[in-house]
Amino acid sequence: MFTLLNAAPDTGNQGVSALCHSVVSGLVGRGAERITVADHGRGQRQADWGYTTVDLVGLTHNRRFWRGDSLRTARAMARIGGGIGAPARVIKRSKAVLDISGGDSFTDIYGRKRFEAMALTKRMALDAGVPLILLPQKLGPFKDNAAATEAVDILRRAAAVWVRDAQSYAFLAEKLGRDFDPQRHRLAVDVAVALPQARPANLDANLMSWLAANRAFPLAGLNVSGLLYNDASASRQTFGLADTHDAQIEAVARGLLTADPKLRLVLVPHVHKNEAEPESDVAAARALVRRLGSLAENRVRIVEGQPSAMELKWILARLDWFAGARMHATIGAFSSGVPTLGLGYTDKAQGVFDECDIGKDVADLRKLDARALADRAVASFSAREMDRAGLRSRLDGIRARAAGEMDDIARQCGI
Repeated sequence: MFTLLNAAPDTGNQGVSALCHSVVSGLVGRGAERITVADHGRGQRQADWGYTTVDLVGLTHNRRFWRGDSLRTARAMARIGGGIGAPARVIKRSKAVLDISGGDSFTDIYGRKRFEAMALTKRMALDAGVPLILLPQKLGPFKDNAAATEAVDILRRAAAVWVRDAQSYAFLAEKLGRDFDPQRHRLAVDVAVALPQARPANLDANLMSWLAANRAFPLAGLNVSGLLYNDASASRQTFGLADTHDAQIEAVARGLLTADPKLRLVLVPHVHKNEAEPESDVAAARALVRRLGSLAENRVRIVEGQPSAMELKWILARLDWFAGARMHATIGAFSSGVPTLGLGYTDKAQGVFDECDIGKDVADLRKLDARALADRAVASFSAREMDRAGLRSRLDGIRARAAGEMDDIARQCGI
């Protein structure tokens, strides 16, 4: 049995779900018979995901210490052999624990609480004496020296560490020093490159007609990140954006719609939260449509409902061009052969795109104001056919590399 941590499929963030399904489907395809995934539910349950049945176990970083699914309680129980808590028992019985840190959360830039959760889950496996394999993810940055020291201690004790960008690989090599082992410490492409597609079960008929192969107009896609859009002034201060993101993304949409009067634009939310919550991509998309006014009439549609990560990849694969700040939305697009412009607000997008040899296709939101970003997006859209040809020439190699790396991960797990 194997346990997957920090890839919970119930966060509403389809980027995290993409990581989860990419890992589970990859390992099942290589012979893994039983995988437990930690989520935010209660107790142990089973779920039919179509391609396999998984075990789920609740594990949450909260102060309900009397419950076995409290992360601190589960760690304490794991240290003494499992006890009565389901997560601790699952960890103790695992052949290996796989941890992907939500892709980019093994850092303290998102706050102390999230870093604590990342560290505690990993220490729970180490304390239980179970091999810990860190799956391809970004490491750092770290603002606090104590957090960096704790992270490096965990990295040194892990059975294997995979990272998804050259910057993280350099960090790993520098900090581990003589303990660095190229056989155990590896640089990889993001696992979501291999995420399967699934035809959406319920999709608006009008939107489905836009996605048809025989449409008579170019179809662009745009992700409006709630993280950056819904409190644009705060995000500008937090991430050092060159302009407020609402101004940036409105300029992109207006630029695209004005440059080609035949173009239709699909807004693709990739984080499904209640629309009152600040990270809701749906709320951000609706706000953008209101700002576009009459320009959006009959030309802009939002992907409604809550399509899964695999269903979203199916939608993305049918676009002519795509841009967005949610990185796993862009991975879903470019790994399907769709010309893609990543809108980077930290270094993570650049690192992942570089590893796939498409680093030129990242527009840095920290350097481009609204007008400059719109010009960059229109130029990228205009060059989409040339970019499509270049991307297709690389895709076989990217996919082969991702498959080989998952083969190696499976071997490290003893599959």
